[in-house]
Amino acid sequence: MTIIGIGSPFGDDRVGWSVADALAERLSASKARVLKLDRPGTALLDEIAGRHRAVLVDAAATGAAAGTLHCIALEDLPATSAGSSHGLGLAEALQLARSLGVLPAELCLYLVSIDPDNARLPGADLTPAVAAAVEPLAAAICKRLVACAA
Repeated sequence: MTIIGIGSPFGDDRVGWSVADALAERLSASKARVLKLDRPGTALLDEIAGRHRAVLVDAAATGAAAGTLHCIALEDLPATSAGSSHGLGLAEALQLARSLGVLPAELCLYLVSIDPDNARLPGADLTPAVAAAVEPLAAAICKRLVACAA
């Protein structure tokens, strides 16, 4: 399984990286390939092409309270990621992957709700609400990994 934390080094936008760091501490390389990608755009395709299972973790301004966890299906992603800090947004990159036939057979997308005003503050730590979501999400992904292996 490939697990990718998507984000940037700025404020709450790096929550995907924080989850990836927590998972890298818990999982051996033989259990999962854990990556952190900085606003990958089409480079995401290189990392998921040919993979059977992939888990993606990203921050999103969903309108829900900061720190709210969402596990969503690809078809439930908005058609565009307007205002994404990733250039080509996650939704567009995944739609492109689908059209090219390189989507993993099993794709799980986790989003952590953030306040867009805290998304890209240089050098800022995660806000407390978003930081509190990191460990529960890492635990949920580990649980999913165990279930997939059974």
